[in-house]
Amino acid sequence: IQDSKLLHGGLNETSTVIGFDQDDRLIVGKLTGQQALDMGIRDAVAFGPVFIVNGKAAEISGSGGGLNPRTVIGQRADGAVLLLVIDGRQPSSLGASYKDCIEVMLEFGAINAGNLDGGSSSMMIYQGEVVNVCASLYGSRRLPTAFVVM
Repeated sequence: IQDSKLLHGGLNETSTVIGFDQDDRLIVGKLTGQQALDMGIRDAVAFGPVFIVNGKAAEISGSGGGLNPRTVIGQRADGAVLLLVIDGRQPSSLGASYKDCIEVMLEFGAINAGNLDGGSSSMMIYQGEVVNVCASLYGSRRLPTAFVVM
């Protein structure tokens, strides 16, 4: 969803949605396209799993492939948005499990949080510079989705 328009998926298709509503609240959960639009979601991606809902850690089955580079978005009760990028597949950082990500988000006070695309898609750019180390042997690549903070 971009600017309150469904760009991918159908109105009756269910996806794990991670995005912001008109009041800049992070919404996470399994929703149809129509439910997401009805909830006023302004901008969102379909990914997952959801890590934290209403301050409680979600039950996650599996490890998400073990230790890997991860990208997570969360939000505290005061509205502050938390962005977490963990390098991985390197001698200096093996990566993180889903459980590790949940623990970090809870430690920083997230009331809602969800897993975004990881692996070589885990990139954080600050003031035009990449601030993490890409896990790909071939270097950075184009990414189809991003959360942009202005």
